[in-house]
Amino acid sequence: MHVCLCVLLNLAEEISIEKKMVNRKIPHLLIQLLDRTQEDLLLVVLTFLKKLSVFEENKDQIAVPETLSNLVRLAQHQNQRIALLSLRLLFNLSFDERVRAALVESGIVKLLVDLLKNPPFRHIVLRLLYHFSMDDRCKSLMAYHRDGMIMLLQLVVHFPEPRVGKDLVALMVNLASNARAAEVIVQSGLFPPIMLRVMKHRDPLLCKVIRNVASHSGVLEQMCEVLDTEGVRMAKWMNEFVRMAVCSVDHPDFLVEVLGTLANVTLEEVAWGELCESGLLELLTRLLVPSFSEDDVVLECVLLIGNLASSRDSVQHVAESRLPTMMQDLLVEKREDEEIVVQLLFAFQCLVSHDEVREFVLQETELAPAIMRFARARNPLVLEYTTALLQIVAVASDNQTTEEGVPDWVAQIKGFRFEQHNPEWCRYVNRELSGGTGMSPGAYGGYYDDQGSPRDDEEEFAFHWSARHGY
Repeated sequence: MHVCLCVLLNLAEEISIEKKMVNRKIPHLLIQLLDRTQEDLLLVVLTFLKKLSVFEENKDQIAVPETLSNLVRLAQHQNQRIALLSLRLLFNLSFDERVRAALVESGIVKLLVDLLKNPPFRHIVLRLLYHFSMDDRCKSLMAYHRDGMIMLLQLVVHFPEPRVGKDLVALMVNLASNARAAEVIVQSGLFPPIMLRVMKHRDPLLCKVIRNVASHSGVLEQMCEVLDTEGVRMAKWMNEFVRMAVCSVDHPDFLVEVLGTLANVTLEEVAWGELCESGLLELLTRLLVPSFSEDDVVLECVLLIGNLASSRDSVQHVAESRLPTMMQDLLVEKREDEEIVVQLLFAFQCLVSHDEVREFVLQETELAPAIMRFARARNPLVLEYTTALLQIVAVASDNQTTEEGVPDWVAQIKGFRFEQHNPEWCRYVNRELSGGTGMSPGAYGGYYDDQGSPRDDEEEFAFHWSARHGY
């Protein structure tokens, strides 16, 4: 049988002959031999199945529950070659989400964690664990194996090359997105060395691990406490991140991770004013120059401005800079990107919520006409933030006067509020003014008109806005 399978395996190098074998049910015949004990036979069977498993049609025949159980058992075989071949075959099968779910039930995660300690198995084990880490349930399961988490962190800290291997760091990125696993990472005692490694080698994927850890509010507090302890003395790590961002403008893959990490730090005790004076404000102003940065960098900048605008320590810095005007221009430039629009509206809402800067911001920008445009948005989140922001601006407009009298935007927002509360009456008046011809009220500037061409409306908006700024 061993000799016959060796001959068939060699013949299967020709893909047309392999297809003939598959038509004659060779996968089904092979999986029946996985319970044999003769090692040479098992080696050729596993090699053959591994070769066949790269095709989805064969994978569906191989990945039956009994076969998966046999493969998990063979992965613990005393013969290292048999164990490795079993793991590689499992790796080919684990691209299928249903197969991964079935393997989790077999207890394979605990087996893989134990095999991490054995260097010959480490590479394939990391790849398998990465596949399992794409499932939220598996992330939580792996977090409970603390020894395995410590082993992974030690591999990261002591990795011999400047940038951590992609299999290892990708696994850590996925694990850090789970709150329980992120907590284990922070409490492991190895988090400060990881932070130092990021500062030294500027590894973007390793920085993403820190960014994901900081995205969990409860873990974020522990992370800052760990970095602020007497033995670590990294209380100024955010200042160092600002310096790294300033030096990484030409490396957007690393820049977006650094900015994302800073944007995730939403603690009240952060000295944002000090960071603004350290160059953060100049960096954001540079990155938000129209068409200078990619959209992912722009989004992180806007999120970071939201943090600055929420803090009394830094809101004055933001208001007196060019950022409010640049954010207003971004509303026009990125109006098709709903995620950026939502974050811009939120940042403006935080900014005008402060009494000491609200009047200054409203006078220096033309915020009201810009945000009124989004009051007819179909996205409920955009509409929610637009309504809240308009409410704040409307209250501020009641007593708004300048040396030249009442600004134009005050009249605009009062007209908008009237139309908002009397839409039916406005539509009736518009029909009467148009001679009862049924002309769309949108021709007279109705913000809540659902008729007409959206594209024409966008063009009209862009025209008026550019005329206002003299572009």
